[in-house]
Amino acid sequence: MNTIFNRKFILILLILFITSLMIAENINIRTYMLRSAIIPGWGELAAGNKTGLVFLASEVLLLSSRFYFLEEANLKAKASYNYAIKYAHIDPDLDISDDHYYHMSRYMNSGFNAGGYNAYIVEIAKARYPDDPEAQTQYIEENSYSDDEYWGWDNENKKNDYSILRKRITQYEDYAKAITGAVIANHIISALNAFRVSSRLKNLNAQVQFDSNMNPVFTLQYKF
Repeated sequence: MNTIFNRKFILILLILFITSLMIAENINIRTYMLRSAIIPGWGELAAGNKTGLVFLASEVLLLSSRFYFLEEANLKAKASYNYAIKYAHIDPDLDISDDHYYHMSRYMNSGFNAGGYNAYIVEIAKARYPDDPEAQTQYIEENSYSDDEYWGWDNENKKNDYSILRKRITQYEDYAKAITGAVIANHIISALNAFRVSSRLKNLNAQVQFDSNMNPVFTLQYKF
C-alpha cells in the first residue's frame, strides 16, 4: 500500500515539475514575443539568435525611410503654399483645406469667369437644377469660393508647376503609408520568429504509461 502511494506521490510530483517547466517556458516565450513585437529583433537576440539583427536592421531602415518621405512631403507642402502665394496671389493668412489645394491645381482661378472654379460650379448647378433657379443659387452659394478665398494664376505654366508639386506631396505620403504597413509587418513577423527560436519545449516528450500491474510509469525524453 505504501509502495503504491509512494509511486503515485512521485508521479504527481513529476507531473507538477513538468507543468511548472512548461509554464516557465511559456512565460519566456511570451516575453521574447512581446519584446520582438515592441522592437523587432529584440526577442530573438535575447534568446541568443542572430536572426534578430535582420529584423532590427530592417526596422531602422524602414523608419528612416518613412521619416524621409514624410519630411519631403512637408517640404513640398510648404513650397507649394509659398508658390501659390507668389503666383496665385492667395491670402497668406488663409486656412486652406485639401480640397482647396486640389482645386487650385485644376483651375486657373476661383472666379466666375472662363476657366474659373466658380464658373464650373455654376454649370453644375444649371445641369442639376435646370428648372429651379432658387436651387441653383443655393447650390452655388454652398459650393463656390468667396472673394476672401480667391486665387488666380499668372499663367498656365505656373498652375502646372504647382500641380506637379502637389502630386509629389501625394506620392511621398503614399510611400510613407506603404512603409508604415511594412513596419507593422516587420513587428508581427519578428514576434512569430521569436516564438519559433525560443520554443525549446517543442523537443520535450513526456508520457505516462502503465505496466502489467497497472502501476503508472512516467517517461521523459528530450530530443537534442
